[in-house]
Amino acid sequence: MKCTVGFLVLSMVVLMAQPSEGFWHFVSKVTHHAFKHFLGQKEKFAKELADQQLDQKQLDQLKQDLKQLDQMQQDLQQLVQMQQEQQEQQDKRSKFAHRHFH
Repeated sequence: MKCTVGFLVLSMVVLMAQPSEGFWHFVSKVTHHAFKHFLGQKEKFAKELADQQLDQKQLDQLKQDLKQLDQMQQDLQQLVQMQQEQQEQQDKRSKFAHRHFH
C-alpha cells in the first residue's frame, strides 16, 4: 500500500514538474537518498547480527564455564566427603587403639 501511494505521489510530481525545475536532478537525488538509506539499514542489520553472534558466543562460553564450575564443585564435595570418611576411620582406629592398649 505504501509503495502504491509513493508511486502515485512521485508520478504526480513527474507530471507536474516543469523542465526548469531540474526534474532529473530531483529524481537522481531521491534515488541516491533511497539507496543510501537502504545501504545504511543493511549495514545496521549486519552490525546487529554480528553483535547477536558475539553475544551468543559469550553466552555459550558462560554456559561452558558454569558446567566446569559445577563439575569442580561436585569434585570438591566428593573430596571433602572422602576426607571426612578417612578422618572418621582414623578416629575409630585411635579409639580402638586407646581402649585396647592402655
